[in-house]
Amino acid sequence: MYTVIPRPLLGLLLACAFAGCSGKSDPTSSGAVPRVAGTVAPAADSAVHPAAKPAASTIGGAVAGAESVQHSATMKTTLDCDDRSIVLEATCAADDGPLPECSAQTLAVVDRANGAVRSKREFDNRPVIAGDPPLVDEKISQLTCVKTSSNERYIVADMFNGGNCEECEWHELYDWSGALVGSDRNRAKPNATLTQLLRDSKANPDMVIAKTRLIGFYGKPLAN
Repeated sequence: MYTVIPRPLLGLLLACAFAGCSGKSDPTSSGAVPRVAGTVAPAADSAVHPAAKPAASTIGGAVAGAESVQHSATMKTTLDCDDRSIVLEATCAADDGPLPECSAQTLAVVDRANGAVRSKREFDNRPVIAGDPPLVDEKISQLTCVKTSSNERYIVADMFNGGNCEECEWHELYDWSGALVGSDRNRAKPNATLTQLLRDSKANPDMVIAKTRLIGFYGKPLAN
C-alpha cells in the first residue's frame, strides 16, 4: 500500500535533500559577501574610504608644523672719516652663524656737521626662488676712507658674497658724497681710479684717513 504524498510537501522534501538540510542559512540572504578561497575579504568601509584629514591650522599666516621663519636682527656700524660718517646697516637672520642670510642692507654717507644724509644705497635683493624670501647677495668686510695727493677723498668697500672663487671678493668705489663710482668685480673691466687707489694706498698708508674691518658684523665671528 502506497502513501500518496501531496505535491507541495514533495517539493519541500526534494529542496531539502539538495540543500543537505544542514540548517545553514543562505549566506546571501543577510547581504554578506561569500569568501572565496585565496582571496582577501574587503576591508571595512572606513578603511577603504578613510575620513578626510582636518585642514592644517595656521598661526600668523604660516602653516602650523612648517619650518618657522628665523628671527631677524638689525646690525649697525659707523666709520667716521673727516667730515663724513659712513653708516652700514643690515637686517639678517639671528643666530645663523658667521654668514647669515640678510634681507636688507644699506650704506649711507652722512654729513657729520648737520647730520644730513648725502646718499643712501639700498642693496638689491636677489630674485625670489621657489617662494624663498628675497636676500641680499653682497656683504662688506671692510670700509676705508682714502685721500689722494690732489686732496680728493673716496670711500672703498671691500665686498664678498660668501663664495669661494675669484669673483666672490671685489671692491667698490664711492665718491665723497656716496655715489658709486665703479668696482673691480668684473676683472676684465676694473675701474681705473679704483685700481690706482688700491695700489697707491697700499704703498702709502698715509693716504688712509680711517678704516674698519667688519669681522663678525653680520653674525658670530669665525673661530680662529
